[in-house]
Amino acid sequence: MVVVDQFTKRVGTVQRHGWYPIGSDPTIETSNSWDKVTVLGAITDDGDSFYCWTEENLTRYHGIRLLEALQDEFGEELVVFLDRAGYFYARDLWEFVSGERETRTVGDSSVSCVRGEELAVWYFPSKLPELNPVEGCWNQLYEWFKHRLIPDLSTLKASILKGIDAIDEPNIWNYLCSTEG
Repeated sequence: MVVVDQFTKRVGTVQRHGWYPIGSDPTIETSNSWDKVTVLGAITDDGDSFYCWTEENLTRYHGIRLLEALQDEFGEELVVFLDRAGYFYARDLWEFVSGERETRTVGDSSVSCVRGEELAVWYFPSKLPELNPVEGCWNQLYEWFKHRLIPDLSTLKASILKGIDAIDEPNIWNYLCSTEG
């Protein structure tokens, strides 16, 4: 079982309020640029993780390539949980999974699951990111980037590698299963 989500970081810094000595005139460049990196992250029920990124805007083809990479990394038979972002919630991706372009499941506008012989994709309900354990990873990455100035794209890429190394992946069952009896 694999849970997936995405994180986008732009070149620049996050503007924060702070205390400065009386009489000082601090200036910090805080503008963001169009340069960005989008990280796709995956966590398994065994605690393994997989991260990859692109500078491109994500499309349904990125979603398909991600599913292929997850199968290469974790084995052919997988259950993958995705959010309903357009690049994951697309007919081409459903066709990749199920092998069929038009099915009752694929043709339905409220698809919650698409199944194939070796791969099943389940979708989280809309507007409930707190169900996705990878959000916990992104919270750690946001915190890691909190006071860092990222002046250019090469620095951003190097920083993302360091930031990913600092992530402590959560147990996905704490997110997917209710602890209430």
